[in-house]
Amino acid sequence: MQDHEIKLIAIALIIAAGIFLRRLLRPKARIRRHLRKQEQARRVLAKINTIPLMPQRLAYLRKIDPLTFEELLLEAFERRGHTIFRNTHYSGDGGIDGMVEINGETHLLQAKRYAKHINRQHIAAFSAVIAAKNCKGYFIHTGKTGAGAKELASQDPRMIILSGQKLLDFLNTGLIEQERSSIREVPLSSP
Repeated sequence: MQDHEIKLIAIALIIAAGIFLRRLLRPKARIRRHLRKQEQARRVLAKINTIPLMPQRLAYLRKIDPLTFEELLLEAFERRGHTIFRNTHYSGDGGIDGMVEINGETHLLQAKRYAKHINRQHIAAFSAVIAAKNCKGYFIHTGKTGAGAKELASQDPRMIILSGQKLLDFLNTGLIEQERSSIREVPLSSP
């Protein structure tokens, strides 16, 4: 072999090794997607508080990608100083969209984007999940909580429904005023 052929082979091997290392070190598609959704959630969190009226803000939240909505809620809890736990997969999560530790207690999260009234069956299913896991849980949604849904949720003292103005306040300041209805609230900030 001649000298220039050896150089060409060496260059080809270096390029092949570079491509191999790049693929080896590049995060998997699932991880890249999670990171992309987290970045989108940070942008939504910045934008949502610039929208002046409550109905417009809720309409905006209803239009974002469902996975971004999940990440948005986790980001909001994390910004309040809580430890969060993200799922490794978005699908097949068993009705749990994430977890947050508040005052030493684990709370499961269920995030739903509704345009109208929430589905009572979703509340019942989430209640069963938090009972099975022996945890508290946040059912967070963008829709309307009808009387029947409130009654169903009030039967489970571990469940907290977060929606409407309370959701917007949470995304803005992280503070939720004590609810005056029969649904029990748990403080979202440490004492």
